[in-house]
Amino acid sequence: VKRQIKKDMEKKYADSQRVRGKTELEKITYENDKRYKDPTNKVQATISFEDKELDKKGEVKKATVQKMVFGKTGECIVMNEGDKNESWMIYNYADKANYMVNVKQKTAMKMPLINMQKMAEAGAKADAEKGTTDNHSSFKATGEKQTINGYNCIKYVYTYSDNKKYATMDMWLTNDINLNLGDNYMFGARLNAYKFPSGSKNNEMKGGVMVRTVLYDKNGKPVSQRDLKEFKKSADEQYFDMSKFKVTDIMSAL
Repeated sequence: VKRQIKKDMEKKYADSQRVRGKTELEKITYENDKRYKDPTNKVQATISFEDKELDKKGEVKKATVQKMVFGKTGECIVMNEGDKNESWMIYNYADKANYMVNVKQKTAMKMPLINMQKMAEAGAKADAEKGTTDNHSSFKATGEKQTINGYNCIKYVYTYSDNKKYATMDMWLTNDINLNLGDNYMFGARLNAYKFPSGSKNNEMKGGVMVRTVLYDKNGKPVSQRDLKEFKKSADEQYFDMSKFKVTDIMSAL
């Protein structure tokens, strides 16, 4: 009798767990993601940056290239372009899927975009809350002008308030580039739908496209530099073609 009772109880609660698990899984399936009735980006563009790590003498000890590709139905973040560790993070709104691509191994992990969106929203909320409490950090316009990589730039300085490693960042912005991505998607939502914290301390930041940033440590020495390497109003759609990769759908493993 005891064995039968135990068996009945295990079946009852195991079935209950399976039902709950199935219900939760159904919430994040591709088919149940109803957010992207229009999965298209209004503007196609490619923007790439070269990141340089600097040694104590200010010499380059490592350089990597990062790229953002705004395609017709999503964006691709290219990390370490041309390097053996090159990888892609793709948000595809037509597929309602997020792909993590290992270029060298020609493999890709596919997962529901709705799940990645929840993670992005949580991260954005945390950053926004941190930003609203960081009242002592500020942007300051210097009025200094310089031509960098062919662009007319104006220098701003960002001062960190409570950062243990970094003191300031020089930011060179240009208005030579005319690019409005507000109607495009990024990280799961239209860019113009994101709300950014504002404050009187940051009102000197007039906008523009970043051409160069230089990060300084507490001793005033540069530790890293980022330069705009490429900008064009077009996108290589092959970044979104998964036919060249062995794709593993995470949902098939659940």
